[in-house]
Amino acid sequence: MRANFVDTVMALLDGEVATIWATVLLRLEDRPDVALLRRGLRALVRESERLNVAWNDARRAWAPAVRGDAEVDAALVEGAERLSEPDAVARIINTRVDLARDVPLRLHLHPMVDAAQGPWLLGIQLHHAIGDAKALAHLLERLWLLCAGRGSESRPLEPSTLTDGKVLLAALRQPGRVLGLTSPRRRLLAPRGMGLRRSGDTAGQALSATARLTLSQGTTDLQASEVFFSALLAGVALRESPADGLIRLRMPVDLRRMLGLGRTLGNGCSAVPIEISLKEVRARLEAPRELARFLRSEVQRVIDEGVHWTTALECMAVARFAPARVLRKNARPGLIAEPRTNTLVVTYLGRMDKHFTEAPFRIRSMRSHTATWGATGLSFADTLNINTAAFEGLWTREELRDFTERVAGWASSGFGLRAEVLAP
Repeated sequence: MRANFVDTVMALLDGEVATIWATVLLRLEDRPDVALLRRGLRALVRESERLNVAWNDARRAWAPAVRGDAEVDAALVEGAERLSEPDAVARIINTRVDLARDVPLRLHLHPMVDAAQGPWLLGIQLHHAIGDAKALAHLLERLWLLCAGRGSESRPLEPSTLTDGKVLLAALRQPGRVLGLTSPRRRLLAPRGMGLRRSGDTAGQALSATARLTLSQGTTDLQASEVFFSALLAGVALRESPADGLIRLRMPVDLRRMLGLGRTLGNGCSAVPIEISLKEVRARLEAPRELARFLRSEVQRVIDEGVHWTTALECMAVARFAPARVLRKNARPGLIAEPRTNTLVVTYLGRMDKHFTEAPFRIRSMRSHTATWGATGLSFADTLNINTAAFEGLWTREELRDFTERVAGWASSGFGLRAEVLAP
């Protein structure tokens, strides 16, 4: 099975800094039926061609690798020891995988010490080389139906049909998108962004924290996304030195809808750099809604310019022609470069409730994590969850907590939302 440019980059970089999981973390009301989950997981892997592949590094391609029940059963990890949520999350997000051998989908079930928040934690992970967060959401919808014995109600997810060829043709229809590669502002790998102050230069284990904001009734998903992005900008502005700089957010743009590809299991996004002057953010810190509108206009401008096609071509060239050793060699130094290719990697996942309506358990709360220096956001029930991420050795746990508290505090005071912070 041919790998597209996103698959290739994610597979080549996997494990160089961390395992690149797309992770959702659920606090549950009760212990789920493990036998039911295992049966559903077996059926899901059995029917999903893309979960029965192994990465061939030399060919930069997927090779068939049929999974037996024993291999699938090993992908559902049951913990016996009661853990605090920070300890359980750290254990889950730092789980390693071998893409040449292991099932690229994992479920982790842990009993919790602080049972009042939900006595069980279920972590679900899909490796980003196989699919992105949207693919994981669709995969889980399918898993819940299989657990309930209702697999006939929908079709199995087909492998992604997003190919380099389709992206190339779409980009070439607009010659200006190709010429955009001459502008550093439109290139993902251009070192133009300010780096965040850090206490060390060695990237160790992945760290995760969450700012949980209670949304007021009637808040739309779009408004929640604006709170997410503007709060992160404010967090940077409140934390960094008074000197001006360029905040560079790396943000995904979904190509599936643009190309009419529908629900598939795979990677379907390009990414774009959003550049905002630190001075512009500081000028709007006391006017949160104005900052949100300003950011919205900047994002729309980048989309209107078609920068996502330009960056797709850039990443395609890297995936096809850059030596793997060069990519891996530069992964860690890129985190501490000054200037950096990005200040933060940011992804808003949208409203997640619809993907869990058929889940065979009751969910009390939800978080997410991606192995990066940045943040993911999601809306679930009446909350907006801003999930910050870093690496121990670049930031201490206290530094991650401090940044997350700044994000939460600004969003709380600026938008009138009740906030709490969950941090190690």
